[in-house]
Amino acid sequence: MRTRLAFALLTALALAACSGGSSSTPSAPGGSGTTTQTQSLTTQEAAQAGTEAVFDPVEQGDNENGLYNGTMGPAYMTSYVTLQSVADGTCHNGVERTVTVISPTEKKYETKYFYDKVCTELARDVVADVVNNGLGESVTRVAKNYGANGTLLSTRTTAYSITGSSGNFSKTETSSLVIGTSTSPAAQYGLTETVATSSGSNTSSITGNSGHLTNNGNPAVDESFAHTAQLNNLTKTVDSSGNVIFAGSRAAQEYKGPFGSLTLSSSPPFTIGGASAYGTDSISGSVTFDNDGDLTNVSINATLFNGDTVAASGSGDPITVNGTVMSSSGTTIATFTVDQFGDGIITYANGSQGLIYDWHVVK
Repeated sequence: MRTRLAFALLTALALAACSGGSSSTPSAPGGSGTTTQTQSLTTQEAAQAGTEAVFDPVEQGDNENGLYNGTMGPAYMTSYVTLQSVADGTCHNGVERTVTVISPTEKKYETKYFYDKVCTELARDVVADVVNNGLGESVTRVAKNYGANGTLLSTRTTAYSITGSSGNFSKTETSSLVIGTSTSPAAQYGLTETVATSSGSNTSSITGNSGHLTNNGNPAVDESFAHTAQLNNLTKTVDSSGNVIFAGSRAAQEYKGPFGSLTLSSSPPFTIGGASAYGTDSISGSVTFDNDGDLTNVSINATLFNGDTVAASGSGDPITVNGTVMSSSGTTIATFTVDQFGDGIITYANGSQGLIYDWHVVK
């Protein structure tokens, strides 16, 4: 079941529609070039970069947990999986699951999450098309988030290429996020990982590389933000109940430029083009998903290159994740609140607001 941030989302969306974007932010962003970057951030830029930084591990876990708990096909940690909701197409405490056999090598796994426990108000619909290619799997996952009134908020399309076996495999993901009925990506990411698990263990080490790109066309922002990270200190644990816990730390290089000026490479190692990195942030913590793929715990902290800090936390089912972006001097730059699917509101120090969809500040 999903928490109800719908009223606040719809109110902010209405304000954005009336003004051509969210209301003005604390200060206008500086105009850095596309090949060089300044070593400072406006308060708006710090709020955007900081929020994106702490959401990075949550977004990654949101897209990956289904590989391990069985909601996106045969689990890659099979011996530890106990699915909460059987795939019978009926309502189980706010979740419906179905499996459709397309051919001997292809199945579609659909999970619907609802605002209510009796499954009448759809919040998210996830369809994963899984094809076994003999060496592993290829997966196309489409996740659509809806408002409480049925409005389509966002669509995320992710392609996975997986080689290997349960517990020990390599994986490449590419993903794009569009808002509403738009056809232009508001956010993109690429991720490549190697997952290694010792015999008899339920904890795996994760190494790899990722790149993330977000375009915020709000006239008060009108910038693109991006970051890349080397994944060298991450773990994934699947417990006896099928809960999936991602934990560890990473260093992320940050980029920014005029709207639409940045590019993300199409294959690993994932890199950002159109700008030079302006600094490195440190991000650490953990996120937990239950055996239906519901986010149940978040504890993430980040320190930006300039000393600004970000903290995000939440627990429970349904979960609400709250966070704060603070300047290095201890002044609040922004606060944010999102539901278990990353939809919510960011509020800046001057009281103006922006929209967060699927773990990205997009308006």
